[in-house]
Amino acid sequence: MSKRHSVMKNHQSVESVLSNDEKTALTVAEQNDYSPNKQNNQVTARLDNMIYLSELNRMNVRYVSFSEDKAQDEVVLKGLFHHHFDRHGLSVHAGNLIEMADRTSFAELPPAISMTILFDGKVSFSLGSQRYQLGCLGEGRVECSAFIINQPEMLSRRFERGMHVNKLNIFIERQWLEERATTPDERQHIQQLFQAHAAFYHWQASDVVAKLASDYLFKAQHTTIQDELLKEAIIFQLIAENLKVLTSLHRAERSQKTDNSYATASQENQLRHQIDDMLMQSMTVAEMASAIGLSVSTLQRKFKTTYGMTVNNYCRQRRLDMAKKALLVDKKSIGEAAFIAGYAHPSNFITAFKKRFKLTPSELVAITFPSA
Repeated sequence: MSKRHSVMKNHQSVESVLSNDEKTALTVAEQNDYSPNKQNNQVTARLDNMIYLSELNRMNVRYVSFSEDKAQDEVVLKGLFHHHFDRHGLSVHAGNLIEMADRTSFAELPPAISMTILFDGKVSFSLGSQRYQLGCLGEGRVECSAFIINQPEMLSRRFERGMHVNKLNIFIERQWLEERATTPDERQHIQQLFQAHAAFYHWQASDVVAKLASDYLFKAQHTTIQDELLKEAIIFQLIAENLKVLTSLHRAERSQKTDNSYATASQENQLRHQIDDMLMQSMTVAEMASAIGLSVSTLQRKFKTTYGMTVNNYCRQRRLDMAKKALLVDKKSIGEAAFIAGYAHPSNFITAFKKRFKLTPSELVAITFPSA
């Protein structure tokens, strides 16, 4: 790794390049950024900053929540934390951090591509029933990864006390990406990328990507308008570079069978939101189709094209996802989670839960909260 790429590895070396005026400006920027009325949610914490759970909640970091039994005055992270959210569907967070407690966070994610560039440390997370660990390429090698989800999914992220993590994550909602496609070929390619749910890709970062990410991390504590514009330009470059790699990896693994019918994100979201609104009403597929204004066969065909599953299977999976969130985030009992998922008998719920997540509810809770 070059000297420039490792510039964020040493907290003291970064602090030494800041003038007193820059440090003062940074402190003022932190106070202003906590305002809930800012159009763009951007937070930059000082390099020696202790980040409390209550502060993370006040920062309004989108998608992420911790289990409700955690004390709000608990120190979760220490170090540089930078978060920027474009309300049209682009979210960036960067950090050179030490994880201060063994904790789990949860995120209910919309259809999106999540790209991570990891310089140091290990990151453990689960997506649906699959578990992943980043940081396996070895010391000194910058690691890239991405996952693509074409339907809402629960992500759980495990924090490990004492782990030093230096990374940049770019979260791109599907609709944000599709709105920037300018040709039919580009739109079709994006739709192809989203054909498979929870696709995961992993590769070593190119020198170009490593330098761009390092530049962003270096500028994360600077908040002038010039720096903000430069950081935004870097993010767009990183998206473009990583999309080229994803395109290559995706094409390499595609089967010979090609399905040329695709649903766009806006079409998909409209139909999905309508179904989601009716999830807890115990409606039949015929009643849902009637409420939406479609025949049963048309509704089933649209869902099969978009998700590769029937409406009934989609509803069953979404209710189980809601039950999983209730268990982990809201600390509900297995009986309460079973009711949320639409099961009258906990035994049937446990069977369906294990089929979906490869673990029983009690096994999942024990793994997620090993000290509980």
